[in-house]
Amino acid sequence: MFERFTNEARRVTVGAQSEAQDLEHRSIGTGHLLLALMAEDGGAGGRALRDHAPPLDELREAVRRTAAGNAPRRRGGVLPIAHTPFSENAKRALELSLRYAIHFGHKTITAGHVLLGTLYVEEGTAVRVLTDAGTDLGALRAATERRTKEAHG
Repeated sequence: MFERFTNEARRVTVGAQSEAQDLEHRSIGTGHLLLALMAEDGGAGGRALRDHAPPLDELREAVRRTAAGNAPRRRGGVLPIAHTPFSENAKRALELSLRYAIHFGHKTITAGHVLLGTLYVEEGTAVRVLTDAGTDLGALRAATERRTKEAHG
């Protein structure tokens, strides 16, 4: 699946790993995908998030609090896991991003598709922090779909 990712979508997955590591979480979840999407400059997903969601710093703090059970015990200042795996919810979000790309007839997976996949994992941290912040998920989903379709002509 990752071979279909655009450079933008690849940067999101790498950014999500960095977010998880910075927050000292043992796995990459939908909240980390959300943070990386928000930080992605030019993509449809990042633009839709900036228009509909709270600022990045507020989201990062909400993800830190909400995903606190994901934090590892540190041993001597070193994280016990060198590789940060994707959580089941994050894997589901990435699977859904592929399904959205196929549904729209797109050959590649962009950050917009990744955001759509993330927004439809209802039990994920991303949906929880956005909902808790008062984000209108329906409006965010609609804006993301529109911008993702427009980006593909």
